[in-house]
Amino acid sequence: MVSKTARLDLPRLSLDTAEGAAKDILERAKKEGGFIPNMYADMANLPGYLETYLVGYKRFCDQAGFTSAEQDLVFMVISRRNGCDYCMAAHSMLADKVAKMDAEVLTAIRASEEIPDAKLQALAVFTDAMIESNGYPTQDALDASK
Repeated sequence: MVSKTARLDLPRLSLDTAEGAAKDILERAKKEGGFIPNMYADMANLPGYLETYLVGYKRFCDQAGFTSAEQDLVFMVISRRNGCDYCMAAHSMLADKVAKMDAEVLTAIRASEEIPDAKLQALAVFTDAMIESNGYPTQDALDASK
């Protein structure tokens, strides 16, 4: 797990305080999602960064070929590995309310325990291996995800 020892002290932008491209992106985020997550309000200090994040997130969701539950599993494994309670909570809520993930599966993912669904367990192991290896998993890690 990553230890968070430093944090930039930038203002959290809102529709009232953002200007230019930052305001445009936040308006679009609110229109699409109904609200502006704190993470987006922070990232809006660098509008190109937030825009890139949103485009990548959308493409992953639309084009990766994963179900909603599988997508949330990937994001929860990443959140757990990064030590981000905020992201873990957000993706847990989405997995529960939107993807209708089985409660036992959701609990196992959150606790880093064996997932009682073989396909989801394999995806969790693979996702963790990709993070651990910076995208270069060993053959053993790939075999373990089968």
